[in-house]
Amino acid sequence: MTFRGRELGIAGRGPTRFRPLGALRAQRLIDLVGLRVAPALTSGLIAYSHFRQLGPALLVFGAMLAAARVIERSPFPLQLMPAARVALALFAPAVGAVAVLAIMTMLDRPPGIGELVPAVIGAWLVFALGGWTKARLEGSARARVAVIGSPQFASDLRGELRFAGVRAYEVIGWLGPEGPDQRGQGVSWLGSLDQMRGAVLVNHVDLFVCAADREPGPGAGGGSPWDRAAQTCMSLPVRMIGANQFYEDLFGHTPVGTIDQAWYRYVLHPNFQSMAPLSKRLGDIVLATAIGVITLPLLALGALAIKLQDRGPVLYRQRRLGEHGRQFEILKLRSMAEDAEADGLVRWSDADDDRATRVGRVLRRTHIDELPQLWNVLRGDMTLVGPRPERPEVEADLERQFSHYTRRHLLRPGITGWAQLRCGYAGSDLGAAWKLCHDLYYIKHRSMLADLLIIFETAFVAFRDAHRALRTPRKRFIVEEGARG
Repeated sequence: MTFRGRELGIAGRGPTRFRPLGALRAQRLIDLVGLRVAPALTSGLIAYSHFRQLGPALLVFGAMLAAARVIERSPFPLQLMPAARVALALFAPAVGAVAVLAIMTMLDRPPGIGELVPAVIGAWLVFALGGWTKARLEGSARARVAVIGSPQFASDLRGELRFAGVRAYEVIGWLGPEGPDQRGQGVSWLGSLDQMRGAVLVNHVDLFVCAADREPGPGAGGGSPWDRAAQTCMSLPVRMIGANQFYEDLFGHTPVGTIDQAWYRYVLHPNFQSMAPLSKRLGDIVLATAIGVITLPLLALGALAIKLQDRGPVLYRQRRLGEHGRQFEILKLRSMAEDAEADGLVRWSDADDDRATRVGRVLRRTHIDELPQLWNVLRGDMTLVGPRPERPEVEADLERQFSHYTRRHLLRPGITGWAQLRCGYAGSDLGAAWKLCHDLYYIKHRSMLADLLIIFETAFVAFRDAHRALRTPRKRFIVEEGARG
């Protein structure tokens, strides 16, 4: 099965007789029908079988569809948050049912809760079927991607798609000036920027990923790839996106090596809120208090285990850098030997750190050692969700290596965060840069919904090893400006 133009075409006006449905449009259609319309329609039909009236059935259909549309507009890629994705899928029909119950109550026609339960269950089942269908069709509706930039960038992007298991996109080649040093990367040269239109028609390109601001090399004619695309490809079913935006939308991070003026235009825009809203602070106080009360027995057991092991202090205090570079003292349950840094050297912590005690390894693996930081949240030094605070000695070196590292100080540091959830512990300078990519993404896309999703997802991965070794992308995606090609 395929979604190429000859197999799925629709009659239309223009320079060609048939316009292809296109993989990107096919993917959106599958999402719309399988994950929103079909579950809502099923709920409406079930409601009609109960009420035997068209009005309540249409109300159920509309409420379910609207709830799915609103709730699934997550600021973060839900494919990277499986637990939160399932929760939202279950939550949307329930919210729709509550809305129906409220509306019909106001109309003096309150339905029984039992009459809406089958509609909710039906929506869940059809949503599961839609998700399974989407996974089956993903390989067939694969968008063909052409990179504007270098073959090295195209090759690395292809590798990242394969590593992440993303089947919705396929890198087929690159556009730019061909030369002797541009070969041997395992990707095909599709032509220069002057040949963009021909590349789309011949290779059925669905998407250009722009990794270069201008076409390099002598005799290239200059001009932005965006200008060339606007001049030659507007009538074709092809779309274009910047490399950093593509990474943000698909992988949930902002590679430092691809940051351009667009990122700064966003964070310097008048509508960008650099300070956390009051609602976030109030939410921190309420949730930190609730979590503290619930986890108090775990905290007590951890403290007792530490005391029984070596009779040493239970709490560990360490200076960290917070919002706007302000230093504060972070609290943890002690997980290492008392003389862990007796030599005065600051070292990265890793999965096989021999400084951790036997009790400490368990505490770190289950994140119980982080619970005292709830006090830091209540004091206002930290927040529940945000970039992890770093030690001043380590951060001074990282700031010299990575020019964007101080951007993390725009926000109050958190107990958990997008980088912590995706990357675990840094373990090295490169690992710290990898986390920085995720922190920059969080700074740009943060919201109350995003925080709730991260907290929810953290609850499901809390007992997974936080020191897991995760593969990072090619180094230049993280730290080198040359990555843009």
